[in-house]
Amino acid sequence: MYLSAAIGFVVDVNIPEILNEAPNHSLHAKDIASAAGCDTSHVSRVLRYLATRHIFREVTPDVFANNKLSSSLLKGNGKSLGELQAKPLEKYENSGNAAFVGHLIGEGLKSSSSMIEFLKSSGKAGHSPFSMAWGTEKRLWDWYAEPDNGWRFGRFVAAMQFVAQTYKDSIFQNAFNWKSLKSTDVIVDVGGNMGTVSLAIAKMFPETKFVIQDLPPVIEGAKPFWQANFPEAIENGRVKLEAHDFFQPQPVKGAAVYFCRFIIQDWPDSECIKILKRIREAAGPSSKLILFEIGIPYACADPTRYTADVEQRSAPYPLIPNLGKGGGMNPTNVDMQMLNLLNGQGRNIRQFIELGEATNWKLESVKNDELSIFTFSAA
Repeated sequence: MYLSAAIGFVVDVNIPEILNEAPNHSLHAKDIASAAGCDTSHVSRVLRYLATRHIFREVTPDVFANNKLSSSLLKGNGKSLGELQAKPLEKYENSGNAAFVGHLIGEGLKSSSSMIEFLKSSGKAGHSPFSMAWGTEKRLWDWYAEPDNGWRFGRFVAAMQFVAQTYKDSIFQNAFNWKSLKSTDVIVDVGGNMGTVSLAIAKMFPETKFVIQDLPPVIEGAKPFWQANFPEAIENGRVKLEAHDFFQPQPVKGAAVYFCRFIIQDWPDSECIKILKRIREAAGPSSKLILFEIGIPYACADPTRYTADVEQRSAPYPLIPNLGKGGGMNPTNVDMQMLNLLNGQGRNIRQFIELGEATNWKLESVKNDELSIFTFSAA
């Protein structure tokens, strides 16, 4: 909790930027505090706490500098310290890892204080630990829509853009035999945000056609993204940007492939079933559904013989089968974050099979790369 609070503080008051712009890239705590508008003792103690954990360096007594880890917290939008301080509500735009850290800690840390009460109530005490901690009846997405939280939503969007960039294009390009599709076939990117996955596939396979769907504000933001990265795909009609709520009837009927990236983890089972049923209602007999998710590997051997083609994770003894902190830590961290903010969840293979059975989708295969690829056919 102290590590999270300390990192959240230095990102919020721009201390990595203060040090980056300083002569010799180092400053006394009193000068850092003056630039940040904070108390000298507080700044010194927080930075020493972090430097002890190899984030920042204490060069001489009370004089601090960035190191490799603290430099990763610099906002990647190229704005000067003055610009960041002049428009604090815009400082997380295109800010990379800083936005990701800010989102995780900004919303996550406070929300986690209500997790025990939420769990003890079997989830009946509120929509989520987030809703309890922040004193709101709204779910996170609706709370983001409030005017006072617009900057937080902007930070979240920037954080998700950063996450998207960490996954190599080849994951999505190799997820399916896209070459098998005819020029008349359509791929629907459900809840696609800016459409980064569709962009990766579209550039590799020039015959494919896409419909990228998300809520109206997100689709508006996707227009300049495509104009900057692949304008001809919009102009020639290969890519269509469509405002759509995935809880409503799916407007694209009989698409060859529908896919969702990091959508299912955001919701409890009851809501996931609604999303997948909407897609199934629109699907044709030969339609495929692909879910790009962070599948949760078991911390033990899985003896189940699945009818689907499943790439099993394994590790040699004495490592635990999901590789522990080397392999299973990030998926389980994601699972806790989904529980904390959304009452959503990361899922294991059996839970994906159950979701498919509840919505008339049959699991065909599971591939494991930096994320898991679950491919379903219409049952």
